[in-house]
Amino acid sequence: MRPAGLALALVLTPLGCGGDDGSAGETEAPTTSAASGSGPGTSADEGSETVTADATGNPGAGWQVVAELGVERGMAMSVFGASASEVRVAGGQRSAEGSTGFMLLRAAETWEPEPLPADVPMLNWVGRAGDDLWAVGLDGAALRLEDGAWVSHVTPTDVTLWGVWGSGVDDLWAVGGDGVGEAPTLLRFDGTAWSMEALPALSPDAHALFKVWGWDAEHVYVAGDHGIVMRRSGGSWEATELGSIAPMIALWGGGADEVVAVGGRSNARIARWDGASWQDATLDEPGLNGVWLDSSGTATLVGRLGGIFELPPGSLEPRGEQPVTNLLLHAVHGFDDGSRIAVGGSFEGAPPWVGVILEHPG
Repeated sequence: MRPAGLALALVLTPLGCGGDDGSAGETEAPTTSAASGSGPGTSADEGSETVTADATGNPGAGWQVVAELGVERGMAMSVFGASASEVRVAGGQRSAEGSTGFMLLRAAETWEPEPLPADVPMLNWVGRAGDDLWAVGLDGAALRLEDGAWVSHVTPTDVTLWGVWGSGVDDLWAVGGDGVGEAPTLLRFDGTAWSMEALPALSPDAHALFKVWGWDAEHVYVAGDHGIVMRRSGGSWEATELGSIAPMIALWGGGADEVVAVGGRSNARIARWDGASWQDATLDEPGLNGVWLDSSGTATLVGRLGGIFELPPGSLEPRGEQPVTNLLLHAVHGFDDGSRIAVGGSFEGAPPWVGVILEHPG
């Protein structure tokens, strides 16, 4: 049993720990060098994480583990960068005393921790809104990078925020929820303050919204609990329940008529928006947690048990790639040069968690 103060059901539910009937469940953390504290970056100090390479001293040809985060850092939850030369990874750790967040910035051959305000909890997502960079996390936390320093901003909620996206510095959306019993949360930032936003009619069994992405201010999409996807068009929100109650965890797109959402628990779920309707499928593979599309419309998907997949444009049938870790992968992001970074960790087990960063050179 976990300590009563952790309320970990809200963390584990969206990440694929139970059956697709909506029941929650738990699994033990996979055993890896990171889990045992013997890999790079597992020392108890606050130093950088070493980027590893193959035996030749060069990056490998495919997916490679480039950094392992020890228990002093925790789970890697999100990755984002405007380019391959400026990449950040957000995450954190939980314990009976609470949680702590981190932000890593890749600098040459290391991942350097960036200073954060005092008492920042675990961070779940980092993303851009116009020229601004924002991160959100537990306890309603929201941070903005201002003049090179992360600054906390007050939000009107103390529930977990799972995702953030904005069309500009004065038009942001953040989504969240406890994933257990409360209503989902939708917030908006107008350039000055965050406020609660009204939701369309949703199933009473939907208790969280997990990620938000948009093409522009008038075309914004949300993935949520109980198989829900939401679309904003013409200034209003429309909700759709897909053909399964399994949660949709993440989404990304290449345009207003090209969006891919992924999720699932025991079984992976994929849905595509083509500008007119959602098409969805259930796969035999374990649940998915992250997605990113390149300029060709090809999507990279990541999920449980180190799963990495390539999804061709317009398809609902992904091709599996050789796994290089058995840890859960939570997010993936790519760049114009074809390189991609995926992050995750031992989130399906009880904390303390460890993290992992993978890279594909393109």
